[in-house]
Amino acid sequence: MANLRNLPRHAWGDLQSRLRHLPLMGTLRNLLVDKPPELSSPVPRDSGLVDAERVEAYQRAIERYVKPGQVVVDVGTGSGLRAFLAARRGPSRLYAVDASRNLDTARWVARRNGLSDIEFVRADSSRFQPPEKVDVLLHEQVGDALFDAGLVPKLLNLRDRILAPGGRILPNRFEVFFEPVQLREEARLPFIWNQRLPDVDFSCLQMLRDTLSPAYFTRFIRPQDVERLLCDPEPAFALDLETLRTGSLPQRLRLERPAVREGRVDGLCLFFRARFDSELSFDTFPERRQSRTPVLLLRMDPRDFARYETIGVELSLPELSDVTTWRWSFV
Repeated sequence: MANLRNLPRHAWGDLQSRLRHLPLMGTLRNLLVDKPPELSSPVPRDSGLVDAERVEAYQRAIERYVKPGQVVVDVGTGSGLRAFLAARRGPSRLYAVDASRNLDTARWVARRNGLSDIEFVRADSSRFQPPEKVDVLLHEQVGDALFDAGLVPKLLNLRDRILAPGGRILPNRFEVFFEPVQLREEARLPFIWNQRLPDVDFSCLQMLRDTLSPAYFTRFIRPQDVERLLCDPEPAFALDLETLRTGSLPQRLRLERPAVREGRVDGLCLFFRARFDSELSFDTFPERRQSRTPVLLLRMDPRDFARYETIGVELSLPELSDVTTWRWSFV
């Protein structure tokens, strides 16, 4: 059959015009021409891309651990950055996996950058099954509350199903911090029973706090909303996705440390450090100038602490992926 694209340009344009009005136009267009990618329009997550330290850490880790001839998977590819960096390392197979419409955008960007050796797969990670074992598993499966995007179950599932013996997960190690913080005055949002309003006293509502939605006790804040950390940061716990076993993460934490700065504790700030190895890492510390990632604040009734006074808190974390199950308090 003659290739319709070889028709004179004016005849081809006339044929397209006629086909455009047919009921089965969509189907016929797919048969006659290459369908252009459909650019998605979700709200983009730009915070990771403008964080130069984060991007450089991924770039250096990929240069260090992705070798020519390897099989590489970028799960939750999003904008496609990790897959694009890996493509330049010459892997034998490179899969960019994403269940969202972001995959179409990443595919289009790859074409515009001349990257033709990436296999884009629209699938949930739990259903992705390549024909061969994988040497390197790239990801940024972290949510604003770290675990709320399925970091642990999704990566352990992929590790156990598709990762080759000795394969690498990048990043693999996470250090988790729950740090007492004082917020800037303009960023404070006291509980309603702590607010002082003219002629109205809401303090009676404090007795109802156990009946309130757990969501009332959490906020996502900007890093610049944090005035200071009262303690020198120390990981509450750490996990390694390459060796972690299901059910081995802590469900209760008791943290006691001296305040190295006097101030008011407005809540506990959750942030993390992601490590590729002992040298390469990135973090979401609110005090780091380039940090743009929102951080979770576990709200508390404000309490003042003097320097060197011990700050003690207890946390119950029965389901890490569900913040509404968490509970915390001073001790």
